Amino acid sequence: MGKILDIAPLKKKLMNTLLRERKKIKGKIALASFCFGKNSSVEIYISVQKKLSEKLNVEYRLFHFSSRNSLSEILSKIETLNKDKTVKGVIIHRPLPSKLSEYKIFSSLSFYKDIEGITPYNLGRVLLKKPLFISPTVLSILRILEELKISLYGKDIVLVGFSSHIGKPLATILLDKFATVSITHIATYRKKKLPSYLKKADIIISCVGKPKFLKADWIKKDAVIIDVGISSYKGKICGDVDDKAVKKAGLVTAVPGGVGSLTPLYLFLNLFKASQLKNEL
Repeated sequence: MGKILDIAPLKKKLMNTLLRERKKIKGKIALASFCFGKNSSVEIYISVQKKLSEKLNVEYRLFHFSSRNSLSEILSKIETLNKDKTVKGVIIHRPLPSKLSEYKIFSSLSFYKDIEGITPYNLGRVLLKKPLFISPTVLSILRILEELKISLYGKDIVLVGFSSHIGKPLATILLDKFATVSITHIATYRKKKLPSYLKKADIIISCVGKPKFLKADWIKKDAVIIDVGISSYKGKICGDVDDKAVKKAGLVTAVPGGVGSLTPLYLFLNLFKASQLKNEL
């Protein structure tokens, strides 16, 4: 039967690190947060950020935008925050309205305040093995693999999903660790090829966001599964991995209480890192 990884000790360790790092920084720190429309997952994440801000003596500035707001209004607000010396980090929550250009919005953000690692500059540094900021979710996944003491050298790793803020940078970093990485997505699934990839995987990292999507007969026995997906099923929060697949796997991260519980901690670790940068690279 598969083992559910207990993240609690690691979460406590990271929280203690955050408290120590905050003491190193003198003066006021603000985190700016952009929210577009209404989204239950985003609202939960924002609520966690607010609680952490209170614990860590960080001012949390939340900016709500709707479909009525123009791109120029949003870019103007980002420009103001780029110049605000108190604001050390900015998080722009997805999804954005379809009429807005993600590229223009992310490009306008100062890479010194890009604590999600989504600007072209920071993504480019990941490709060149000189990262400044890496996505908090990616950092959470890497830390879990590190805690498990899994050697990634030559391991067959399958990513399910290839977003610009998780899948693509994660694939690059795993390749740099000499893992053999396969990236699968909606077309792989629709062409009925996904199971053939997953059955060979030593490690599966799923970022689908569909409840109980990964089936037991798609994976090999004792595979390690990092479940990044989060969704609602019959009134409860659950991940991408079906219950039978959990039993077949060697180890699975919990949802809730897994990757998602570490991500906000790494967001604030990035914020404190940004607070100490001297704008010189």
